[in-house]
Amino acid sequence: MHLYSLLASTFYVLCFSPWSVLATGCSQGCGGGRSCGSITNNSGKTLVYTTNPDPNLNARPGRCRFWNWYSDDRAINIVPHDQTVSCTQDSLTSGSGKKGGCAQKIDVDGFSFASNRYWILVPGSSVPIPVGAGVWTKFPNIIDVACTRVPVVGSILCALA
Repeated sequence: MHLYSLLASTFYVLCFSPWSVLATGCSQGCGGGRSCGSITNNSGKTLVYTTNPDPNLNARPGRCRFWNWYSDDRAINIVPHDQTVSCTQDSLTSGSGKKGGCAQKIDVDGFSFASNRYWILVPGSSVPIPVGAGVWTKFPNIIDVACTRVPVVGSILCALA
């Protein structure tokens, strides 16, 4: 019951926070209610990211299996809803900088580590959520994700801010 309460309260905070703006038209840059999601990888491992997940399985050549799929892009959903969607996938090696965001006019919508389990830390929570290798995490256009390696245990932690 405690975990459910934590997930529900975190979801509520994110849904009704000032971050809950629509992020349409990222290719035009930010401003006017637009923003673009980004990811930075300093995990020591290569991650894969997507900018165009689509529930229409004929829309893209690749497949991404999200543990937290949702259609409304105003807030992250940390309540599990497993769904495979079509997507393109691009690699981001560790230490290669930030991908996406307003300056690049690229909106990153999700990511995964193909061969490594990782942990997600959402704003307002101190309890990370485990995600299996090859499983994708979706996040809103208004979120910046930073993945790092936790030195003592060697785990990958991806903080959403």
